[in-house]
Amino acid sequence: MSGVRVLVALVVAAAMATLAGCGGDEAEAPVRPVLDQIAPAMAAVDTELGGPQQYFEVNATPLGVNLFVVAEGGTEAVPYIYVGGELGSPGDAAGGTGGTFTAADVTFDPATILDGVTQDLPDSDVVRFAIAGNSNGAVQFTVDVQSDEGGTLEVTLAEDGSVVSVDPGS
Repeated sequence: MSGVRVLVALVVAAAMATLAGCGGDEAEAPVRPVLDQIAPAMAAVDTELGGPQQYFEVNATPLGVNLFVVAEGGTEAVPYIYVGGELGSPGDAAGGTGGTFTAADVTFDPATILDGVTQDLPDSDVVRFAIAGNSNGAVQFTVDVQSDEGGTLEVTLAEDGSVVSVDPGS
């Protein structure tokens, strides 16, 4: 899924560049991904494609939701972008591997899943929230957290928002 990871990195980089350009001298609220748009984004893809889809990954940034739909019997991922309530046209398929999930498997509460991370790291920006299928057929939640100094952590969360693990970001 290296092509998918490159696309994700480009979308996150574009989001961060856009947000960095919006700064001023006054203190700004920490950045947060649009978690409340994940369910509508998945519903839009499912509707567009005529029924429940399998996903390799769905992630939210502060600007929108990126969805990577399983295609070609599980060997390709087709990217979609959902921004401002609108589903964009599909992107070019790229190689895809790994666990998959459906919209029905995604049952976290977008209003509370980041509470633990934001309490522990109140001045940091959560720049990306990702949902991916794991090898056990379950979903895994990770967030990329960036400090004002530029350091990044990848935090794995349980469905209730509790921290499972923390790794240095890449």
